[in-house]
Amino acid sequence: MSSTVRLRVELADRPGSLADVAAVIAARSGNITAIDVLEGEGGRVVDEITVEVPEGIDFGVLRAEIARAGDARVVSHQRAEVVDPIVRVLRRIADAVDRIPGDPAEALRQGLADLCATPAAWVLDAERAAAFSVGRHALEHPGTAVVARTTEKLPSLGETLTGEASVVAVGTVAGGDPAVAMVARPVTQGFTPTECHRIEALVALHARFENVATGRP
Repeated sequence: MSSTVRLRVELADRPGSLADVAAVIAARSGNITAIDVLEGEGGRVVDEITVEVPEGIDFGVLRAEIARAGDARVVSHQRAEVVDPIVRVLRRIADAVDRIPGDPAEALRQGLADLCATPAAWVLDAERAAAFSVGRHALEHPGTAVVARTTEKLPSLGETLTGEASVVAVGTVAGGDPAVAMVARPVTQGFTPTECHRIEALVALHARFENVATGRP
């Protein structure tokens, strides 16, 4: 049995600090399913990390291990309400509509993370996407989910994964500019064909909303 908890962690704003925390959580058989980055200052950031952990885990020990592993501390933890992932995605879609023409890409990123239960999700412009093999393939075949295994260094939040990763990428044109939506999981978990179709559908729906809102066909 497992339970879902939300950890609020203060850590140094530097490369590798989140990876140190993720490694401790993984060593305790925890699975990170979402990350929300909150405001920080003075070289510190606060991340709210949603984690599935085994029942009976000793949070006192976990907090101490996180503190020892790096420059981080658990500010608070609480049990998280279990929300159906489809409900969460629908809420993200509504959020994306509200953000147009502001920052709808972040709502899409969060929707992908919710849909696939992994914080490792990104929406990259064409230049950034082309830095990845799977991103280049997605740009060449827009609208179609491209699946690959990779050991490439992934963007921020990719440090929540260790070793080889399974990545799904979908090229899209939203607001007139080509982009690639990417989501990753440990290669041992991978993605099913149904999940790939869901990712394609979410990306297409997001692009349709943004294009309609900005007056593009």
